[in-house]
Amino acid sequence: MSDKLTGNELRKKYIDFFVKKHNHLQYKSSSLIPDNPTVLLTTAGMLQFVPMFLGYEEPPNPPRIATVQKCARAGGKDSDIENVGRTPRHHTFFEMLGNFSFGDYFKEEIIPWAWDFVINEIKLDVERLWITVFETDDEAVEIWKKTGVRPERILKKGKKDNFWGPAGASGPCGPCSEIHYDLGAEYACCDNCGIDTCECDRFVEIWNLVFTELNQDEEGNLTPLAKKNVDTGMGLERVTMVVNGVTSTFDTDLLQPILKKVCELSSKEYKKDPKTDISIRIITDHARCVSFMIADGLTPSNEGRGYVERMILRRALRHGKILGLELPFLYKIVDTVVDSYKETYPELARNRDKIISVIKAEEERFKQTLDKGELLLSQLIEEAKQKKDKTISGADAFKLYDTFGFPMELTLETALEQGLKVDEAGFKKEMDEQKERAKAAHTKISLTQNLIFVDILKKYGETDFKGYETNRIEGAKVVAIVKDSVETDGAVIGDEVDIILDRTPLYAESGGQTGDSGIISNENVKIEVVDTIKLDNLFIHKAKITEGSIKTGDKVCAEVDNLLRKQIKAHHTLAHLLQAALVRTLGSEVHQAGSQVDSFRTRFDFNFDRGLSEDELAQIEDLMNEWINLGFDCTTRIMSVEDAKKSGATALFDEKYAADVRVVSVGDVSKELCGGLHVENISELKVAKIVSESAISAGVRRIEVICANSALKLFKENNAVLEQIAKTLKTPVVELEGRLEKILEDNKSLNKKIKDLQNQIAAGKMETLYQNATEGKSGRVLVERIDGVSADILKNYAEKFADKLGESTIVLCSYSDDKISIIAKVSDSIIAKGINAGAIVNEIAQACEGKGGGRPNFAQGGAKNPANLDNALKTLKDKLV
Repeated sequence: MSDKLTGNELRKKYIDFFVKKHNHLQYKSSSLIPDNPTVLLTTAGMLQFVPMFLGYEEPPNPPRIATVQKCARAGGKDSDIENVGRTPRHHTFFEMLGNFSFGDYFKEEIIPWAWDFVINEIKLDVERLWITVFETDDEAVEIWKKTGVRPERILKKGKKDNFWGPAGASGPCGPCSEIHYDLGAEYACCDNCGIDTCECDRFVEIWNLVFTELNQDEEGNLTPLAKKNVDTGMGLERVTMVVNGVTSTFDTDLLQPILKKVCELSSKEYKKDPKTDISIRIITDHARCVSFMIADGLTPSNEGRGYVERMILRRALRHGKILGLELPFLYKIVDTVVDSYKETYPELARNRDKIISVIKAEEERFKQTLDKGELLLSQLIEEAKQKKDKTISGADAFKLYDTFGFPMELTLETALEQGLKVDEAGFKKEMDEQKERAKAAHTKISLTQNLIFVDILKKYGETDFKGYETNRIEGAKVVAIVKDSVETDGAVIGDEVDIILDRTPLYAESGGQTGDSGIISNENVKIEVVDTIKLDNLFIHKAKITEGSIKTGDKVCAEVDNLLRKQIKAHHTLAHLLQAALVRTLGSEVHQAGSQVDSFRTRFDFNFDRGLSEDELAQIEDLMNEWINLGFDCTTRIMSVEDAKKSGATALFDEKYAADVRVVSVGDVSKELCGGLHVENISELKVAKIVSESAISAGVRRIEVICANSALKLFKENNAVLEQIAKTLKTPVVELEGRLEKILEDNKSLNKKIKDLQNQIAAGKMETLYQNATEGKSGRVLVERIDGVSADILKNYAEKFADKLGESTIVLCSYSDDKISIIAKVSDSIIAKGINAGAIVNEIAQACEGKGGGRPNFAQGGAKNPANLDNALKTLKDKLV
C-alpha cells in the first residue's frame, strides 16, 4: 500500500506529472454551468474541450492539456443521485483529473504514462491492479504488455464496458481502457467473486483512458478519424480512497471534515446505524455539491439547472429531518466546505456569504413545504397500505409536486423506504400535459442538432449578419435546410424546418435579446420565421413553409418583422438605462445577474441583498424618464477589449470576448459592451414604467420594465379600469382616492362589529358546553370544536370549565379567520396517569398542518388546515374516554 497521500497532494502530483514531466498545458476547471445549452451541468472533464474534439476550435500549442475539473451529475441519464448515500462512492459532485491529446499523442504514449503514474508516482500495489480493454483492441493489449503488465491481469470486455460512445446519435467515439483496483478478497460478494464475473464494490475503476479514433454516423457506421485523440478521466475521490487505504470515498480526507460536521450538528455517530449513515452521507455530499453550484452562479429555481440544484438541496434537508435536525441547518456546513476546498477553488471563499445566504433562505422556504408535503405523502402511503396497493398514483404524485411544491425525487425515495412504488409514467403524463403550452415556444438546440449544425458550420462557414445595417436583404443564398434533425435538400408547404442562409438581417437570440422573426421568400416560396437562434456564428432560422417549396442553393429575400424589431430595440436600450439608474440609486455594488429583452418588456436581474422601497423604485423610474426626455443619441463603436476596459465600459470581463467588441453608449449615461440592437435616439422609448420588483433567489432581485408601445398600452388599460371603477362608484376619477379610503374605513368598522357579535354568540354557546363532558379514564373528558371563537376566549373558558368539572381533561378548538386555535388543560392528578396537554395539542396540530405545545397541564397551538380537525378530535376523544 502507498503512503497515505492527501487529496490535495494527489491533485498536485497529477498536474505536475503531466505538466512538468510530459509538457502539457494546465487549464483551469470550467464552471459547473457549461456554455453548451444542450448540457444541464458539467459532467466530465472533457466537456469544455468538445469544440476542440469536434474540430471547430483550434487546440493550443502543444495540443495537450491537463486539468482538475469540478463535475456534477444529478439530472438526466448520467445522474447518480439515487445511489448517493446508499453506496460507498457515488456522488453528485466530484473532481475529475484528466489529460487530453488533440491529434498529438495516442495509445503508445498514454498507456505507459498511466502505468508510470499509478506505480511510481502514487505507488499503488501492482498485485491489486487490473486492466480492462475493448474486446477487439489488440493494439492496447500489446502496449499494456510491453509496459510491464502481466497478460493474466489484462481482461477484454465488450462495448457496454469498454467503448465510449458519441455524445449524440453520431460523432467521435472509440474504445477505452480502464485501470481497476482490487480492495481485497475480504470484500468479495460471493465465492467466485472476480473482476471478470461481477461488478461489486470490491473492484474500483480509478482511471479510464478513452481513445477517440472513430466517427459514428447516423446509421451507426464507424470510420477512422483523420486525427486520433486521447481523453482520460481519473476520479479524485476514488483514487484518494485507494491511496488513503479506505473502502469508501466518504472516509477520505476530502469528505471527512464535512461528514464530521454533519455528525456534530446532528449529534449522531457515524457507522453505528446503517440507516442513519445513509442520511449522513447524503447531507455530506449534497452540502458540498450545492456550495460549488452557488459559487458558480447557480441559484435554486423551478426549472432546468436551478431545479436540479433545488432538488439536491431539498433532498439534503429531508435527510436532516430524518436525523432530527431542525431547519435551517445546512447553511452551517458551508464554512467547512469552503475551508476544505478554498485553496484549490478560491471562488468558494469569494462567494462564502452568498452561498450561506442562498442556502439559508432556501431552507426557510422549504420548511413549510416539507412539513406539508410529508404529511400529505404519509396520508397517501397509509391509504395505499390500507388498500393493499403497492403504488402511489402518478396523479397524486404530481399534485404533491405541482400544488404543494414537493419534489418528485423525495416522493420516490420516501415511497421506496415504505416498500411502495410511484407511477412514474403517470406522473410524466401529467407533467407533459402541463408543459404542452410551453413546448411550442421551446427553441433550444438538441444535442443531435448541435452536432448537425457543427457539421454545417464546418462545411459552409459562418453566417454573415447584416442586421446592424439593414432589415432586408435580397439575394441571400439558402446554404442548408434541416428537418427533423436531419440535413435535407428541400422542404415544401407545411414543413417546419431550420434554414441557414449565407447572410441574414435577422438577429439571433443572444446576450439576453430575443431572436428576430420575419419572412424569407422568393417567387416560389413564402416562409414564416418564428425565431432565430445561433450556434457560435451560424444563424439558424426556425421556420414554417407557408407557401410553395424551397431547396438548397435557392436565392431568397430575408426580411425582419420591423414592427417587432422596433419594440425589441427599444426594450434593449431600456435595459441599459435601467442598469445605469440602478447603479446611481443603489450604489456601485449592483451587478447584472441576467436579462431578457423581447418586444413587450425588459426583464433585468441584479445582485442586491434586499427589496427596493417604493421611493427607490420611483427614483429609478424618474431617472429613466428624465433621460428619455433629454433624448440622448445611442452610438456604437468597435474597439479592442483593452480599449473598452480603459473607456470605462461595463461588462463581465471574466467572460470570453473576441479581440474586437461593440461598445454601445447612451449619451453620457451608459457605456456597455453589447452585441444587441438599439434605437438611434432614446426618445423612441417614449416613456418607461416599472411593473414589478421581486426576489428570485437569495441575494438576487428581478425588475420588469416596459416602454414605448407596451407602456402606452398599459396606461390605456389602467385608465379604462379607473374609469369603470369611477362609474360604478358614481365618483369622478380625481376623487376616487378619498372615496376608496372612506369605503375601507367603513368596512373595517363593520367587520369589527361583526366580529364582536360573532364572539358574543359563540360565548353564549360556550356557557353550557361543559355539560357535554363524559366520564373516562382521563377524568371528566370534554373535547369540543366551536368555530368563530378567538384563542383568548377558548383559554378563558378552559379555565372556567376546569373549575366546574374538577379532575378533567379539556380540549377546545376553533376555526376562525382562516386558522385553527387549540387549547388543552389537564388536571394534575390526570397528568400522573400519563395524559399530557402538550402532547395532545401537538397531535392535533400536526394532523392539521400546524404546531403547538406547552406544559403538561396547559398547552396551546395553531394550525392551518381544518379538513382533518374533526377526525383528529374524534381520534383523541376515543383515546381519552
